[in-house]
Amino acid sequence: MTKKILVIGLTERMGGVETFIYNTTRFSDKTKYEYDFLVHGTDHTVFQRNIEKFYNDGQNHFYFVPSIKKHPLEAYKELGKFYKNNAEKYDYVHLETGATSEIMYVYPFVKKYNLKVITHSHNGNGYSPIINSIFRPLVNSVSVKKLSCSREATNWLFGPQKSKEVITINNGIDTNRFTFNEKARKRIRNKYKISDSTFVVGHIGRFSEQKNHNFILNVFKNIVKENNDSVLMLVGVGELLNEVKKKVKEYHLESKVIFCGLQADTASFYSAFDVFVMPSLYEGLPIVGIEAQSEGLPCFFSDTISKKIKLTSLCTLISLNDPVTFWSKAILNVCTYSVSREKYPKIISKKEFSISSTIRQLEKIYEV
Repeated sequence: MTKKILVIGLTERMGGVETFIYNTTRFSDKTKYEYDFLVHGTDHTVFQRNIEKFYNDGQNHFYFVPSIKKHPLEAYKELGKFYKNNAEKYDYVHLETGATSEIMYVYPFVKKYNLKVITHSHNGNGYSPIINSIFRPLVNSVSVKKLSCSREATNWLFGPQKSKEVITINNGIDTNRFTFNEKARKRIRNKYKISDSTFVVGHIGRFSEQKNHNFILNVFKNIVKENNDSVLMLVGVGELLNEVKKKVKEYHLESKVIFCGLQADTASFYSAFDVFVMPSLYEGLPIVGIEAQSEGLPCFFSDTISKKIKLTSLCTLISLNDPVTFWSKAILNVCTYSVSREKYPKIISKKEFSISSTIRQLEKIYEV
């Protein structure tokens, strides 16, 4: 019998949570597990067409409601209608989030419709710690299962005192897709007019405060001083994009920094990079960091990211309190580093960070 699961967590933005949801949907056995998606604050979402194509069953799998924060009365009215018409068909409501306040898209209707809520933490910090602490008791009381991608994500959403109740689910990736590809490397480099000898520093992430792009620019400015034949490729979009572009002009790095925009084929960009840099202010367990390692890239992360991210010997964690010169020197040391990049997907799979391992973990949760 097929289990029906309502997932809350997709947005109009391309991010780690959205990627995780998409991956676990398309690699699940749809004869055993069928997903619907409740999306709030927008009338569209990433991966919608892909998921509809995946199911190809003529059924509606997407439901949209207003934002509680912006339109509370309208949102609760629509949520009431939705749960009244659909609640009984779901075995679980799987809330995938980094904010405890998201529980309000479920909470008022949990007891009325006897909903079984699985709350899944995907972030190690957030913008509103006070609000997060206010809703935390509600999250803990409502959730029949508590899942998390890392200890940091556990502590943020549920609190350290609940750690024994939380099941860790690895952020698995499609290792077949994220395998170094020489043809893709040449294609991307040719597209952006980058020579074979140029040292390419890469980053994939939303232009937001969390991702710390200004720090990346400061590090890269020092890299250019030591190696003028260097380029920084920034893949993504976000609210701070224009601010980062202004900083690039201020540093006179216009010819050295490439803004690649939103890209669906991120695997090819990893292949084009020589190193991956991610000095985030906070994270749960970033999927992009796992993808980069699967592509055999030397990776430099801030130590605010869970140590679980270190899946290969190419991974280095550095403090954000260390000077940018320390970061730049460490990164430049890999310029002459030679490694066979094709072997790393097997390493990632052995560490159980493949999507198949994640699916097996989730199936155990859903079957209990």
